[in-house]
Amino acid sequence: MPDGLLIEDLHLSAPTPAGASARPVLSGVGLSVAPGEFVALVGASGSGKTMTALSVLGLLPPQIRVDSGSVSLGGTDLLQAGGAELNRLRGGRIGMLYQQPKRMFNPRMTIGSHLAEPLKLHRGLRGRRATAEAQELLAGVGFDDPARIARAYPHQLSGGMAQRAMLAVAMAGQPELLLADEPTSALDKVLERQILELIDTQRRVHGLGVLYITHDLATVSAFADRVVVMDAGRVQEEGPARTVLGAPRTDCARELLEACALTRRRIEAAGDAVGTAPSRDVLALDGVTKRFAAAGRLGAAKSARPALENVSLGLREGEILGVLGQSGSGKSTLARLLVDVESPDRGTISRTLRPGDGNDDGGSSRPAARGAGFRGTQVQLVFQEPHDAFDPRMKLFASLEAPLLRQRSRTPEERRERIHQAVMDVELEPGLLDRYPSQCSGGQLQRLTIARALLLDPDVLICDEATSALDAVTQRKVLDLLLRLHRDRRLSLIMISHDMNVIRYMSHRVAVLYRGELVELAPTADFFASPQHAHSRELVAAALVQPSACTAPVACGDLAACAHRVIATALRTPVLIGGGPERSRSLELASTPDA
Repeated sequence: MPDGLLIEDLHLSAPTPAGASARPVLSGVGLSVAPGEFVALVGASGSGKTMTALSVLGLLPPQIRVDSGSVSLGGTDLLQAGGAELNRLRGGRIGMLYQQPKRMFNPRMTIGSHLAEPLKLHRGLRGRRATAEAQELLAGVGFDDPARIARAYPHQLSGGMAQRAMLAVAMAGQPELLLADEPTSALDKVLERQILELIDTQRRVHGLGVLYITHDLATVSAFADRVVVMDAGRVQEEGPARTVLGAPRTDCARELLEACALTRRRIEAAGDAVGTAPSRDVLALDGVTKRFAAAGRLGAAKSARPALENVSLGLREGEILGVLGQSGSGKSTLARLLVDVESPDRGTISRTLRPGDGNDDGGSSRPAARGAGFRGTQVQLVFQEPHDAFDPRMKLFASLEAPLLRQRSRTPEERRERIHQAVMDVELEPGLLDRYPSQCSGGQLQRLTIARALLLDPDVLICDEATSALDAVTQRKVLDLLLRLHRDRRLSLIMISHDMNVIRYMSHRVAVLYRGELVELAPTADFFASPQHAHSRELVAAALVQPSACTAPVACGDLAACAHRVIATALRTPVLIGGGPERSRSLELASTPDA
């Protein structure tokens, strides 16, 4: 296959302590991506997906050694290419999409400046020609006002807007191959579908080869031509998407498919586990409004809107409350208000929590009512961005130990034992604690943020997209862990998520935020059976697959039927190409800055 990507028998290893043999990272990995082909590289966290992509880009960590094998693009040997040649390839023949686009942009450069670089380096465009091409690229990924976006800085864009801008940058060099590493895992389902449709449009129009790295089989089932399943640094299964999803041969593929389904049987079991929540509110918002200064936002001050507007909402003792909404709807602002990181401009937040046990802040204990203060460890937040939740200069053990140092009655050995147990509770090995955050995957760091939050035995745990970076198998384990903690500790949970299946799996009630307003609050079963608000109906329609969509034979079984339904529904959904009303409406909903 001279015109595409070809990886053959690739072996990578990492050094180990003196005297031990090198640890294999990749073992005999082989895959190909033809021009115009969409290949999904699927696997759990740590399976070797990202290392495979870094091999293509020539960006392997210095401690990783290439033992054997080859990586080529259109006949160019990428493993033997020098620095100058790789610089011409990156951003030129190879475009890149990242999991966290805002971390990839230079915060001091506008989006237009980011686009100007590849246009100059790879296509020789400057001045007005470059400006015009940059705006055309931005329009091509769905922006209605590309000139305004070109003048914006990365922090002025929502997550969905930033990912579309990154796609425009990736396409600026007219690449042959697009490497997309979990580009939609932090986006709500509507935005996720839009980004995938944009990628699919680019590959169909321009003959672009796509290597799409993900842990979610359902995400790419409608777009992938072939699926490659990795586990433990090896390719375990490969074949056409319908074959792998409809009749997986290996245990790891079946496990991934089963976990991403979160089937009705599992949802009903979860409902039995959460039971019926009592009626006493432990947290209550009454008419809460929060505004941020318009300066620095995208657009004029007159168009600025409140992050939250007149929100009244309660969390009951022992309840799991799901909070849904698109990027910029105010979900994260709500979480920050509840943990006292932000204060409301109007309205009140009351907390009725158990008094402190005298062990969290050196022996002091505060009354439970909000008016007189409350024990700060009682409400804990699991952060959305795991890479930003840890000090990059501290080893992970020190980061997890820091909150326990305030509990002066605990000995160092007791602290170590408690930390090790918390880490094992989230399916990680304690040996990971000797690493720095940069040495861990996003999924590993996300699990560690959950472990750290649980160390202080909170009454209320707020999970802000806490499982968005996890593969489907690990996500299910973490959700089941949270359900067990909820049951055993009488823990109250707020699950902020864009994943409808997670919300349905976990929650007693569902609250929907839209442009800072609470537009719907209903029991979970009622919400999914009959959403009342137009935005709620759009969210449900974007994520849920109706059983009538299944075109597969009944004999295919539960897992295959789930895959067939996802594929059949998505294939009937038109790809949004051009500037029709449907496209304009869906993108308009995503074009609001983060609240």
